[in-house]
Amino acid sequence: MSMTKHQIVALVRQLISDEQAAGFSAGEGNLEWPEGTDELLNYLDRAVDALSEERAAAGDIRFLKTLDFTDGQRLPSDFIRFAGLVPVETDGERIRFYGEATTLRVKYFARLKHISRMNGKNKLPFRLDECRRVAALAAIYALNKHEFTVSQDLMLLGMGGEGQ
Repeated sequence: MSMTKHQIVALVRQLISDEQAAGFSAGEGNLEWPEGTDELLNYLDRAVDALSEERAAAGDIRFLKTLDFTDGQRLPSDFIRFAGLVPVETDGERIRFYGEATTLRVKYFARLKHISRMNGKNKLPFRLDECRRVAALAAIYALNKHEFTVSQDLMLLGMGGEGQ
């Protein structure tokens, strides 16, 4: 079971005690999409990136993709890092092969799709525990905007803070 985009935004608002959409009012809104929702979606997207990086570092196979690269091709926008040793080099933007190969099938770790780019009523392609973790981290980012101390919150999520 997962959440929808609207449900995860509502959860972030609940976690930051902003159910009335009073604290994040950087734009025009309505009852269905209150003001400041775009700002919260930016925090959710940052949290999705952090989760993706963490899961890729742990070698989670759900984050693997396979692609046939050609020499000089741009790296995919969801690229994090290659899975294993690959006879290539990158400049962070394009891939270059060692040797004479012109095409190479490669596995790489990919970022999850940003929540801001998803439909509001469809289920997110994350597990429920990942939705909760992303919402908690987005709430920490939102609270940090207001300069609250969040190091203990980050430690509870296992994502840094003091002592790491």
